[in-house]
Amino acid sequence: MADEFDIIDYVYDAVVAANTGLTVYKDRSITGEANNHIVINHLNLNEGDDEVTDFVSLLPVNVNVFIKLNQNGMIDRAAMKVAVRSIRTSIKNISTINGQYRHAHIEWTGRIENLKDGFDCMNIRIVFETDK
Repeated sequence: MADEFDIIDYVYDAVVAANTGLTVYKDRSITGEANNHIVINHLNLNEGDDEVTDFVSLLPVNVNVFIKLNQNGMIDRAAMKVAVRSIRTSIKNISTINGQYRHAHIEWTGRIENLKDGFDCMNIRIVFETDK
């Protein structure tokens, strides 16, 4: 069984395996990050007060790719294209490991404007599914 922390670890491993050369962070990047980087986080879970969640079978996960804007303010499309394509390919290769079912479905990829000053951001939204 996996919880939200395990699932973020699984996605992190897949993103690192994409060999983008970018620093990969879980949850949020360090303060003042000035280099191209990737941040993996998940949407909030709604848990009842009297209910304890030991596992999560479906979890929406965000993989945000941050690429510095060119000096003239234009987007560095070439760098973004290489990173996003590599990550998508690696995420699609997530599969069952040691008998535990794992599947990541890419729901969408889209630009998030003005998320971080000086950076272009592409969000890859994944729905990660694992055993109940």
